[in-house]
Amino acid sequence: MEEQGKPKLPKSVLNIPGTKADIQSGQLLISSGIPSLDELLGGGLPVGTVVLIEEDQYGSYSKIMLKYFLAEGIVSGHSTFIASQDTSTDNIIRELPAVSGSDPEPEQANAGDSAKMTIAFRYQNLPTIEKQKSLQIGHYYDLTKVMSHDVLNNADIHHWNKLNDYNNIPDTFSNPTFHHLLQSVKDKIKKGEFAVADKPEHRSVLRIGIHALGSPMWLPNSSAGFSIKQSRDLDMFVFCLRAIVRSAFAVAFVTVPSHLLEKCSLERCIYSSDIVIRLQSFAGTELENNPILSDHHGYFQVIKLAAINSFVSKHPGSVEYTFKLKRKKFCIEKLHLPPAFGDEKEIPTMGCGSSGKHLLEF
Repeated sequence: MEEQGKPKLPKSVLNIPGTKADIQSGQLLISSGIPSLDELLGGGLPVGTVVLIEEDQYGSYSKIMLKYFLAEGIVSGHSTFIASQDTSTDNIIRELPAVSGSDPEPEQANAGDSAKMTIAFRYQNLPTIEKQKSLQIGHYYDLTKVMSHDVLNNADIHHWNKLNDYNNIPDTFSNPTFHHLLQSVKDKIKKGEFAVADKPEHRSVLRIGIHALGSPMWLPNSSAGFSIKQSRDLDMFVFCLRAIVRSAFAVAFVTVPSHLLEKCSLERCIYSSDIVIRLQSFAGTELENNPILSDHHGYFQVIKLAAINSFVSKHPGSVEYTFKLKRKKFCIEKLHLPPAFGDEKEIPTMGCGSSGKHLLEF
């Protein structure tokens, strides 16, 4: 018998490739393309949500995460919608990493002789890193290789192109580009029958990737600065985007240059999103030369993790995470600081018999 009180998903939904059902919440999940991120978020990205990525200062690591998200969609047979004003969407697609049959750079389960534990002899043979778990959804990718042209040509990829003439665009936004992008997303959902109310023969998921939303390149006049209305356009766009994907089998993955945005505008964007992740790169900061953090490239902070179909969020709490870009993969790890041996100043102590205390005092 099925357990009472738990949400149920139709069988047609459970058969969507590249997805899995969360038994606890009854939510349909897809992979972000990064196994360590899926595990951190409780299994994957819930369908019908908006994922907001606060870019690092140079935008390089957030772009890699976007490529993982899009690559996973193509390998899983999902439809893909991509938009950007800062770079060519064709270049992003051409640079997607190729799928790998296994972890391209697995962690060593046991440390070598040079890294023996000195706490106690019985701990020396214990594994220092958890063994790699088998993936329920998602794939491994190799950043040193790109997807073949045959795979990309057979995939359903929609490139959003900015219009040159916005005379017939309603004035919902002060910047008509946002209205056109929203309308393009709605048209793609309608054409592909991704809405919850639709009944297609073969159900699939739409992955929406938006790169560097709100950067100066999105302004009508790139030489002009941000106005109050244009700042409101950004958070209103995120709010409307969430309303659209909430009623569809779609997930939006949006990166924003948070260091260029007003604090109030960014806070409203966070409020309108379901999952918010902040990337704080060490590059160009005093932490770049910190020997303790030499194996890491930045802090990975989960700012918001909404409770979907549940009363309790799966937020990891106060645990600190870092991200690391290796040669073949991007991974997220818990921050384990080593003991600060040698940092303490030597404190002079007196011998046992030179303290001048009573013989019975220690």
